[in-house]
Amino acid sequence: GDIRSDWTWLPAHFPLYPLLIRAFSFLGYFQAMLLISIGFALLCYFALYDLICSLRISKNPLLLTLPFIFLSPRWFIVSHTGGSESMFLFFILLFLRYLYQRNHWRAAIFIALAQLARPQAAFFGLGLAVVALIELLRSHDLKKIISTYYPYLTIPLSLLLVFCFYRLQTGNFWAFFNAISLTKNLQSIPFQTFSFPSTNIETFWQEVNAYDYVLYLGACLFMFRKKLWQFGILGLVYFIPLIFLQHSDISRYAIPLLPFAFIAYSEIIEKREFSLATLLMSPAVMLYAINFMDHNHGI
Repeated sequence: GDIRSDWTWLPAHFPLYPLLIRAFSFLGYFQAMLLISIGFALLCYFALYDLICSLRISKNPLLLTLPFIFLSPRWFIVSHTGGSESMFLFFILLFLRYLYQRNHWRAAIFIALAQLARPQAAFFGLGLAVVALIELLRSHDLKKIISTYYPYLTIPLSLLLVFCFYRLQTGNFWAFFNAISLTKNLQSIPFQTFSFPSTNIETFWQEVNAYDYVLYLGACLFMFRKKLWQFGILGLVYFIPLIFLQHSDISRYAIPLLPFAFIAYSEIIEKREFSLATLLMSPAVMLYAINFMDHNHGI
């Protein structure tokens, strides 16, 4: 597993979330942890609604947003416990909103905050580089591309800030890379989540990960049909590393792709029947969450 008694694994988790817990520790560390996670989860609901309205993809943006409370079940768990996912997803939602509106400075600020929260934000930075390259090949106007996308230098600057923080705290500027080398979650061969028994693969019951791969890849591809090709590139660049991840918890790592799924499948999700089904089955999601948290003490 990735938890060791010498704490060398800690730098694999970026510092913004624990620093916020420290800032609100006067409430008690446990209370601060829940306040931040649940507070950002609530903000995510509003941010998704706002993104849907900005994209104008639905006549019923509220009905399209409501199932997000319970879907995916893994999101329901991390948004009600201690985890940086809700904070990270909130910043990603705002990043997508402002990217769509071509307000690049605001988008750059929020993707930089996402980078301070979780290392996976770097994949969105890589996706932006691919988007910029495609636009350069189309326009042949290097000056315009640089003037458009230079605000996103906030992403490497955020990484530099994190590594300097680790240098002060651990004495090792490269502590993050030392930490992720302990787990070797990323493999050179795809679909290693189906390689039970192996590190971080606790069960051979992995059909949910197969569903996740299909649903999220489909969501990324649907972005192009919906004329949101930039979102499609960002989604694909984030999705591809997931197929090389040797971990049973793909659904957790895929949480940043949830906005893409809600956009892609909006015609189905916004139906009243879908909202009704989600509401009727919400006790199942809650029981799943309770059972999961009762047995997964490493969450």
